[in-house]
Amino acid sequence: MSPKSILLLITIFLSGLMATAQYTEKINSNRPGTSQGAFSVGNNVLQLEGGFGFGKEKHKIFDTKTNIFNLDYAVRYGLLIEQLEIRLNGRFRADGVRQTVGANEQKINRSDFEINTLGAKYLIYDPYKKPKKIDSTYASLKSWKEHHRFKWRTLIPAVSAYAGVNFISADNPFTFPEDESISPLFVIATQNNWTTDYGGDWAFVTNLIIDKITTENPAFGLIMTATHTVNDKWAGFLEYQVQKSDFYSDNIMRVGGAYLFNQDVQFDANIAFNFKDTPSVFTCSFGASYRFDWHTKDEIIEKPGLEGGVKEGEEDEDSEEGEEGEGEDGIEGELDELEESETDSLKIGRTPFVNEFEDDSFREEMERDLDERRTAERLERERIEQEKIDKKESKKFKKEEARRLKREAKEARAAEKAAIKAEKEKQKMIEDIDAELDKMEQDKGVDDELEDLDRQLKELEKMEQELNEEEKEQDKPKDKPVEKKKEEEIDIDAEYEQYQKEQAKAKKEEEKRRKKEEKRRLKEDKKRKKEEAKRKNQEEKDNNLEDDIDKELEKFDQ
Repeated sequence: MSPKSILLLITIFLSGLMATAQYTEKINSNRPGTSQGAFSVGNNVLQLEGGFGFGKEKHKIFDTKTNIFNLDYAVRYGLLIEQLEIRLNGRFRADGVRQTVGANEQKINRSDFEINTLGAKYLIYDPYKKPKKIDSTYASLKSWKEHHRFKWRTLIPAVSAYAGVNFISADNPFTFPEDESISPLFVIATQNNWTTDYGGDWAFVTNLIIDKITTENPAFGLIMTATHTVNDKWAGFLEYQVQKSDFYSDNIMRVGGAYLFNQDVQFDANIAFNFKDTPSVFTCSFGASYRFDWHTKDEIIEKPGLEGGVKEGEEDEDSEEGEEGEGEDGIEGELDELEESETDSLKIGRTPFVNEFEDDSFREEMERDLDERRTAERLERERIEQEKIDKKESKKFKKEEARRLKREAKEARAAEKAAIKAEKEKQKMIEDIDAELDKMEQDKGVDDELEDLDRQLKELEKMEQELNEEEKEQDKPKDKPVEKKKEEEIDIDAEYEQYQKEQAKAKKEEEKRRKKEEKRRLKEDKKRKKEEAKRKNQEEKDNNLEDDIDKELEKFDQ
């Protein structure tokens, strides 16, 4: 199987994948993939997950072949609450590396824990816990389009955060040499669950990973897992992992499936490969998961969209909308319906249980008693409805009052900011005026300095004129020594030019000598290589001759 071929299969979380509570009736395992879902195993549940794998790595540049054996484990426990899970996981790796150096093949064995991490995961947001009220009217249930249309709210994922600590041993061959023995690990996990009438259960999990951020070699990663349950027993997965660091970077694809043996046991298998040759990776893994279920609190697990009923706030909003839409007519209609539902045979007409010879006064007394009870009940209902209306008006008044106070506070802050801004502008204007006055004073001082400079320049010009007149009065015979000095300067220049020519000539001779030496060395190297080639050819001929002699002797012996 080529490592560059892209396969399309699907991954598994055999744990009531579409269940919305933390605890599920079936085991909830992160295997066989390496990503972790957003949900925990449930309160007071201990789960063991482990497996082993073997494979090969080939490095094209280093010319190495490596046999790999992995043994990974994970211990998960739901602590205190449904949203919290503590986790200990790691991987032990043993390699046999074969490397060709010259004509010799070397084998290096190495083994150590590749990772060891202890941490905790907490569910931050669960969109399935208190969903919005679903329209269950007859029209919506009758409409095929409404029943099968895509619901955009299912794109909102469940989100959890994981924080852990890595522990590595000294001189670990599978980590960066300068990595610290203890370093942090942070993961943001998201999970989307989808249930379809025709395609089974689907899920999409993503993990954003920041590892060893405090070391000199931090690592960043992304894992995306697509999942699909085929039936109650079988499921498959497709996983794509990206890891990036200065020590090692790779893109890895994993494909596999799992089988649910019973509600507490799961078996799985997967293969993994990458898309490069420095090195190329191909591994096969097998594993299992087992759950110790000590969960005592019952959980109601419903289909997505119906878990936990409707939010209290939304119920209030719906009731308020109904009251606003219906008004007094709606309340009276509800009361009339209640009265009609409570109306018995006495209001409708005479019933068979009353003897026709019975006195009418008895019936009238019964009807009067019923009317009084119904009136009292109606007044009680009206009082309750009025209390609701008063409560609603009180809430509305409080909201308006809160908005007014907030608006006044905002206006007060705005006025305060405006006053501060005006004060700053006033202060800036005063500073600008002071700076302008200082500049004017400085300009006046500069004018005085310029006048002093002009006066000094005039005095210097006068002194130069006097010196020129004195030089003109000097005798002319002093020109001969000057000419002699010029001749000496010319002779010095000629000697310097001669010295430069000699230096250039010596440099050229040195360059010629160096080139001759380089040619001689190259000739000797060629001659030596030629002699080595002849010697190897002679050795091969001798070996071939010995082989021919051995073959002839074997034939002779036969």
